[in-house]
Amino acid sequence: MLHYYRNTMKKDIKILHVLYSGLGGHGNVFFSLVNADTQNVFVHEALFNGVEEMRDEYKERCSKAGISYNFVKKRAGLDISFYKNLVSAIKTADPQVIFLHGSTQVLWAKIAVLLKKEKCTIIVRETQANHLKTKQDWFWLATSLVLANRIVFLTGEYQLEIKKKLSLIYNSKKVAVISNGIDLSQFKHVLKTGDDTVVIGMQSRIVDIKDHKTLLKAFALLVNDSALINKKIILQIAGDGNCRQGLQELAGQLKIDKQIEFTGMLTEEQLVQFLAGLDIYVHASFGETMSTAIMQAMACGKPIVASDVPGINNMIVDNVTGMLVPVENEMLLYEAIKNLINTAMVGKTLAVNARAYAEKNFSNAIMFEKYKVLF
Repeated sequence: MLHYYRNTMKKDIKILHVLYSGLGGHGNVFFSLVNADTQNVFVHEALFNGVEEMRDEYKERCSKAGISYNFVKKRAGLDISFYKNLVSAIKTADPQVIFLHGSTQVLWAKIAVLLKKEKCTIIVRETQANHLKTKQDWFWLATSLVLANRIVFLTGEYQLEIKKKLSLIYNSKKVAVISNGIDLSQFKHVLKTGDDTVVIGMQSRIVDIKDHKTLLKAFALLVNDSALINKKIILQIAGDGNCRQGLQELAGQLKIDKQIEFTGMLTEEQLVQFLAGLDIYVHASFGETMSTAIMQAMACGKPIVASDVPGINNMIVDNVTGMLVPVENEMLLYEAIKNLINTAMVGKTLAVNARAYAEKNFSNAIMFEKYKVLF
């Protein structure tokens, strides 16, 4: 266990946030929530953990905000010492609230609370899309419903699916529905500057639950479309993950690698710049719960084309705040993007509507007020 930084400030209620050390929406939600606590109602501490090293951006943002943090590294496969270190870190932090950004560590949090022998509330924020859950995911969610004091679901639809599948252990008194929020002063509409190049982009972890392959195939159709021959079109893919190499190989096979830029991991500041430079945001995915990436793109006032799957189609109203296309259908994805390239007013209308929707629904201040009740 590595202890990087510690804040000596004391407040009445300490919240220990337990979250993954690598790229993911959990990091954005954590910092958005803490930033919304403008009156320092709580003292926030973070326990990052996982097989990936803790992101340098997380270290820098914690230090800048005066947030205490630890990091517990996990080796691939079964790692008993990891769980021992995790329990020890939770116990040592001595929080009044343990906020788990995911259900997989709930057992170890419960053990730490029992060893601590002092009152401590365990809150689990469950985020994995239901139709993409593995048996292991369902096991940890069920365990959370039993062991946690409260469990937060991101949408009402998501909650109802859980209630139906796990009805025997579902306890409505434990459940709260709180949507994610982002800093709307950071992610805001900025007009794109530069040449006439059409820039299409997507940002996410590059993993198998995202549908990057279909995006590349659709982009190849755009590049080879004779009607767009006078248009310079590029695709920027932000993020990293175990599917990146295969995706780069596919780009070579499709002969579009010269028009694609893999940016790698981006800091939040770089991400804002990335979104500002796009003409069209595309999110190809097999499923989400509540996509932080789409929230950010909507807040930045970008016309969006996204997969018509759970966790996205409850955020985007087709042809109102974005365009939805069936998953793994490169032809329809290509046609939707082409429509936005050729019809500027359609894209402008979608962008204005997306920003308005974000202002009404994605405020981190609203999210914090709801969590404050639980904390």
